[in-house]
Amino acid sequence: MPFEPNPNFQLNHMLMVEEFFYQKDDVVTPHSNLWGDFNLSLNGTLELMVKDQIYLSPPSDGLWIPPHTEHCCTALDEQLTHYICIRIHPDLCKNLAPETKTLNVRPFLRQTLEEILEQQQLGIPSQNYHLHLLQLLLDQIQNSACYNHYLPQSDHPILKPILQELSNPLYFSQSLSEILNRFQITERHALRLSQEHLKLALSEWRNRAKIIHAISLIQKDYSVKKISLELGYQHSSSFIEFFKRYTGQTPAQMRNI
Repeated sequence: MPFEPNPNFQLNHMLMVEEFFYQKDDVVTPHSNLWGDFNLSLNGTLELMVKDQIYLSPPSDGLWIPPHTEHCCTALDEQLTHYICIRIHPDLCKNLAPETKTLNVRPFLRQTLEEILEQQQLGIPSQNYHLHLLQLLLDQIQNSACYNHYLPQSDHPILKPILQELSNPLYFSQSLSEILNRFQITERHALRLSQEHLKLALSEWRNRAKIIHAISLIQKDYSVKKISLELGYQHSSSFIEFFKRYTGQTPAQMRNI
């Protein structure tokens, strides 16, 4: 059944997709908007500061920022970061969280977004099709899994130094148990602390830290084999499977965006 836009609901005036390209260390100064922003990167990682909280936005996850929320961002990767900002009218924000949240970017959401960008570049040849894509995009954003942070941090005196080592590429080839042994803490105790302070298992936290590092190496044009070894994988196929599970893309696909 073809999509029939409601004349009283002008979605193309309430949902706008904008794209930007940032060089490493480019900074967007603190600002707030009347509309809500859903921010995501197609090929790199941005660091966003929202109300004194630092959020990372890799390609697998986007950041929802409600209206009237001051924020700024910095590009972290060596090469151009292709960044998307979806502006959402306040009337549509009622079905989204009233506070900043990290939202999972599923492959279908990404594909819908890429199709919208292509249609915009072509001058929107079909208004009905464009409205249909915008409705799909809004539905996916409103129904995406969300959580507080992609890579939460902690100042807990025991947890903080453990996180520093877990995110250090020099130790990626070591097991979680080997690292915890250096701190003379049991895995059970560490899991309790991580669930209490991070709302995340340490193994999952470490995997996300590895993904952030892998994206930075892809941007530096490292080979898949070299990245695999740096992340502690003996076989490139295992790394590719791990990377795709977290980002929805292979390293080669991300490199070519």
